Amino acid sequence: MDAHLKSDTLLQGGKYRIIRVLGQGGFGITYLAEQTGLEMKVAIKEFFLKGSCLRDDTTSEVSVPVADNRDLVVRCLKKFRSEARKIASLHNDHIVNIIDFFDENGTSYYVMRYLGRGSLADKLKKGSLPEDTSLQIIREVADALDTVHKSGLLHLDVKPANILFDEQGRAVLIDFGVSKYVDSEQDTATTSSLVGFSRGFAPLEQINATGSSLTPASDIYSLGATLYNLVVGITPPDASSVMNNGLTQFPQSVSPVIQEAIVKSMMPSHKNRPQNISAFLDLLPDEVDVIQVDEPTVVRVESNKSSAPTKNKWYIYVSAAMLALSLFFAGYSFFKGSNKPMQDNTEELNKTITTLSSEKEGLQKQINELNNKINGLNSTNKTLREENTANKSEITRLKSDVNKYKTEAENNKRDAEKWRRSLQ
Repeated sequence: MDAHLKSDTLLQGGKYRIIRVLGQGGFGITYLAEQTGLEMKVAIKEFFLKGSCLRDDTTSEVSVPVADNRDLVVRCLKKFRSEARKIASLHNDHIVNIIDFFDENGTSYYVMRYLGRGSLADKLKKGSLPEDTSLQIIREVADALDTVHKSGLLHLDVKPANILFDEQGRAVLIDFGVSKYVDSEQDTATTSSLVGFSRGFAPLEQINATGSSLTPASDIYSLGATLYNLVVGITPPDASSVMNNGLTQFPQSVSPVIQEAIVKSMMPSHKNRPQNISAFLDLLPDEVDVIQVDEPTVVRVESNKSSAPTKNKWYIYVSAAMLALSLFFAGYSFFKGSNKPMQDNTEELNKTITTLSSEKEGLQKQINELNNKINGLNSTNKTLREENTANKSEITRLKSDVNKYKTEAENNKRDAEKWRRSLQ
């Protein structure tokens, strides 16, 4: 018996045609479908509580065979319908857009705009992302969460798999299946306690299902964990591990300001995290200034190992010196109180800046030359390895030929001895 609808199943009298399953969680099943009238692809989410609901293969009707589960299913279905309406009212480019809702087959469905450019989890299969790209994505998701929180909702399942990309390449937050109303008084049990949570991205208060302790800071923990996944390239440790051992050491490629933002967002106690999205965004740098120097990937030449980093440091020192000189001469002219010294100092400053700029360009040129040499060494090393492999094969062949000739010589020697004896 299939849990999901079969391909080509029609809904709403043929308005929608199921193409295939996109994904299934504890709360429902998401399908790729076609809006037949417009010949437009859409995503349809069906309420189907895993472990409690069954489907009739012939009629596609959804039922709850165990009576003890019916109250649970009714409560969750009511929540599914209520949240679909709430999400449909959220107007934000970074929140999935619900365009239709209906009841059929003994359950409920809502229809969303289909986002076919893959998920953030797909991008991470190739490894970590650059910091500037990661910050752009995190800011867009944070913008979505800000709208969600201001509407009185918590998402409670922020992770790369629930972040898709639209046609413009913008991040879009999806799957509100485990979301919860912040101000709900009649239902203190969260949906997350019914269908689980995502390890590595869920905070302690969600794992422990403490109900009322869930706040916007719970989503901020998941947002920080997602940023960790983006810049480090691996799933974050579980919240219990973070509480006992802290976060694992960050790679050197992760800038200190982003490390600090992640650590503060993933504090074990929700009271110690940023309490709203605005406070979270204040932790992030306005921009990331990264000077990249390609590192050798095959050849490691000891004499060149420190050359590129040293030049890289001088590059930064020159920029700092330019700024320091600017401040010095500006202050000097101010305290002198004279226009002429200021003019003289400005001219001197311009000359100094020109000289330093020239030196900076020269240093960058040297860095590029070093990179080219390293790449050349890599290429040469590869060629030498290939030639060495070929030489080894040739030596093996020659050894085989020598052994063959030795054997033939021995045989000829024995034959000659036989002939010598026969002639005697």
